[in-house]
Amino acid sequence: MNLKRINDISLKWKLIIPFLFLTAMGAVTLFLVSYRFQTSLINVNEDQRLRNLYQAFLNNVSFKKDMAMSLATLTARNPEVAAALARRDRQRLVTLLAPAYKTLERDFGVRQFHLHVPPATSFLRLHAPGQYGEKMETYRATINRARETGLGVGGIEMGSLGLSIRSVVPVFHQGRQAGTVEFGLSLEKPLLEEFKKNYIAEAGLYLPGNTDPEMPRVFAATTDQPLPPVNLFNRLLRSGEVMIRPENLGTRKMTAIYGPVRDFSGKIIGLVKISVDGSPAQALLQRYALVAAAWGLGGLIVSIAFVWFISVIFTRRIEEVIKGADEIASGRRDTRLPVKSGDELDVMARAINQMLRSLDASQLRLKEYAQNLELMVEQRTRSLQESEQTYRTLVENVPSIVYMVEPNGNTLFLNRASELMIGLPPEQLSGSYENWARHIHPDDRNRVLILREESLQQKQEIRAEYRLVHRDGTLIYCFDHAVPIFKEDRDFYRMEGIIIDVTPQKELQEKSLQAQELETLGQISTRLAHELRNPLASIGGLARRIVKSFEASDNRAEKSQMILEQVQKLEKILNMMLAFISPQAIDLKPIHLNRLILQGIKEMQRKFQATVFSVKVRVDPDLGLIPLDEDLFERALMDLMENAWDRMGRKGEMDLMTHKNGETATITLAFPVPSVFPGDLEDYFYPFTVDYSSVKKNTDADPPDVSIARVIIHKHGGTINVTREDDHRIKITIVLPLQ
Repeated sequence: MNLKRINDISLKWKLIIPFLFLTAMGAVTLFLVSYRFQTSLINVNEDQRLRNLYQAFLNNVSFKKDMAMSLATLTARNPEVAAALARRDRQRLVTLLAPAYKTLERDFGVRQFHLHVPPATSFLRLHAPGQYGEKMETYRATINRARETGLGVGGIEMGSLGLSIRSVVPVFHQGRQAGTVEFGLSLEKPLLEEFKKNYIAEAGLYLPGNTDPEMPRVFAATTDQPLPPVNLFNRLLRSGEVMIRPENLGTRKMTAIYGPVRDFSGKIIGLVKISVDGSPAQALLQRYALVAAAWGLGGLIVSIAFVWFISVIFTRRIEEVIKGADEIASGRRDTRLPVKSGDELDVMARAINQMLRSLDASQLRLKEYAQNLELMVEQRTRSLQESEQTYRTLVENVPSIVYMVEPNGNTLFLNRASELMIGLPPEQLSGSYENWARHIHPDDRNRVLILREESLQQKQEIRAEYRLVHRDGTLIYCFDHAVPIFKEDRDFYRMEGIIIDVTPQKELQEKSLQAQELETLGQISTRLAHELRNPLASIGGLARRIVKSFEASDNRAEKSQMILEQVQKLEKILNMMLAFISPQAIDLKPIHLNRLILQGIKEMQRKFQATVFSVKVRVDPDLGLIPLDEDLFERALMDLMENAWDRMGRKGEMDLMTHKNGETATITLAFPVPSVFPGDLEDYFYPFTVDYSSVKKNTDADPPDVSIARVIIHKHGGTINVTREDDHRIKITIVLPLQ
């Protein structure tokens, strides 16, 4: 190609040819981009439709679950049903519920109507009246959870009749749980056929195989479809992700969505596949391509004509500007370009004229800048060095550890405070986080590593309190707080944090608890001396009188009995004293706090079955396992409830509530009393202070000593406080750590 000949082409053709080429390329590119955009838009809409269908399927299952829960709740709250179940009157329950079950089965697709008695024994199957007595507590988790929590439980669950949508609600009669009632709806082909009719989509439910869990099997489907690939089936079961992929159903081009199906506890038990026909979308896309191509060709022709016209006009004006520019280039600084209109060329001419006027002023400013530039650079450099030195001095001398962590978890920077806190220089702790993690206490290490990994992945701040092991073996309690740092483009850069030594605060807290216990021991010793004084004086006086009484007719037997009673009183006091000051060794194990509380209330009801023992219980279902010594904590809880029952005069109702609050669990016990005096609260946990007239009139048993209950709760790392809600109500608050 002869480039010289191309350069010799006139300016008009140099403008026309590129513009024509760019117009053609723009039209073709616009067509391709719009076609791809339309394709993507159709695919996105189709994907969204499939995701909506998957959500509709889940909503349908949830609706069925809620319907079953509503039916079970209505049945459970029927007083006649509750009374019949409490009496274990199976025939009465059949008379009450059989007609309703037939209607529900015929009109609403109810598959199971089942009543159970504790713990989880089949009592009446209205769908199979002759089958009962089966013990299901080993495989029916919904029944166990409803019985333990006292709340309704619903969702998908496998039972003796297969996989169904079930809801279980406890039945209460006269404040006690008489059993549970269950409704179940089909999850099989009729449900999928109803879904296909409503949404015009094929559906199939796949479960792990009975003999080989790695191989999928068809549980129910609206049409014969090939099984999902084994690798895809197992990967989606493990990950729980939702996947959309094209598939063929015979000669039909289909698009299918695979999504997890979860049981009542959130565990993935299978996959649901929903397929829709993609042929209409492809036909629409082809029709759009033809229309877009026709419009693009027409636009290209119009653009060519317009570019030709504009180029002819434009080149005339350019020639005038070029002529003036040539004069300026030749050194005629006083030349000014002509300005005839307000288009871009005239704007350029004005700019050139303004540039000429500014050149002289610019030259003068350049001379001034050249003179001052060296001084400004020197001052700026000195200022930056001083700022860096100030920052480094501050960071290195702060008494807490300052660190920086990269997104991959490696420690980028540590100040010298690490030598004071754990006895190692920063050089040995930088780099891989394992260098730091090995100095975290083994009991805290996994928790801190998991929390740190989640913080880096989610780019969120971290707040953690844990223990470090000093080089010499000393335990250091510390508080770690780090925040994410982002660049200007919001890209995650690093984590910056500070670690503060809180060991003195921990020691102060422990000393405070020890001081309270020592103060209580001092009170015990003082009261013990006071209690022993009178019995010993009585023993001495009676002993002297017994010596003088030798006749058979005198009252030595009665006086001997009085001596015996005083001795017994001294023994009880000493036993209480020894029980309080003896060390309480605790064996912590993960325990369900709600279950332990309900168990304690049942034991109290059994103990006071001759009276009306009434407790209003509200438990937080979010409370899980808590480290407790089951026997000791149940003993403390029963002592507190029995003490409250005595203070109430053994009548009325007490309130007991559990609540999860962050990293702690709170137990609240509130009860009415005839009156509350300030001394009652101050001496509430002191031994030997219980003196209730109601107790002495109604029973000969000694009231419980709540001072030991407080020691047990402190041993669990918790706190207990007693307050007055009003003049006739006391509230006890127990706070326990969850870990």
